[in-house]
Amino acid sequence: MFKWILLLFLPAFFYAQTKFELIKKVSSFKHPENICIVNANKILIADIGRTLKSTDRDSDGVVYQCTINNINTKNKLNKTFKLNAPKGMVAIGNTLYIADVDRIVLANIETGFKTEEIIFADTTVSLNDIFMLDDNTLLVSVTNKHELFAVNLSSKEIINLSNNSVEGANGICKNDKKIYVCGFSSKDRKKGSVYEYDLESNKVNPVVKELGHLDGIKILNNKLLVSDWGADYNHGKIWEIDLTTKNTKIVFEDEMLKSPSGFDLLDDIIIVPCLDSGDVLVFKLKQN
Repeated sequence: MFKWILLLFLPAFFYAQTKFELIKKVSSFKHPENICIVNANKILIADIGRTLKSTDRDSDGVVYQCTINNINTKNKLNKTFKLNAPKGMVAIGNTLYIADVDRIVLANIETGFKTEEIIFADTTVSLNDIFMLDDNTLLVSVTNKHELFAVNLSSKEIINLSNNSVEGANGICKNDKKIYVCGFSSKDRKKGSVYEYDLESNKVNPVVKELGHLDGIKILNNKLLVSDWGADYNHGKIWEIDLTTKNTKIVFEDEMLKSPSGFDLLDDIIIVPCLDSGDVLVFKLKQN
């Protein structure tokens, strides 16, 4: 009898549900698009500037630096150089790599000086997220071209990796030898999908089709967390995707999520920028 009772309760022990608890809401930004957490004392926030024009070369983009306990008190990182519409960022050592429309800007986090930039020959590209694959290679998503590129940091060679369209290519993350990319929307304006890019085979395959207007993506406990602007762009959601079963579920949705974009994680904390409202939301994640 005890054996059967135990079997009845096994799912409750083995299935944990992610819960979001709002810790703070900071409303002093214009259009925050991406969060890069180096550590609790070094949070970087990319803000595309005064207007919601993510491809304009208007020189009003900002990367702010703050701490997790005091996001509202922020220091401008790019005081000595201009940015247009900064989006995806990755920090390696003292170097911050910033996707800025048609170029990748390298800046020293400690000094705030630009050290280099890598310019794409095709000036019509709209670079979105970036990810450091190894010490010498960046992966970059290009939303309007629906493609992934590798950038060799030594030679500055830019290589198109896409052998299949990654429609509306947006956020990027990595798990083992697989790269996961979410798409904002397809070419005919349908909902975006989540894709898996295999580094060994150089193949792209959809994991989940037409899930939503997808932006940020991260791995948590072998599951994908994906931000979704929602059907009206003003009632955002956070999806959880089980990489084994490919099952999807909404773990958080609220009207406060106005265009949730490139979020980041630190232990049990998730920081979500809301591109439309200008809010930066800090949540504590709980497993129930």
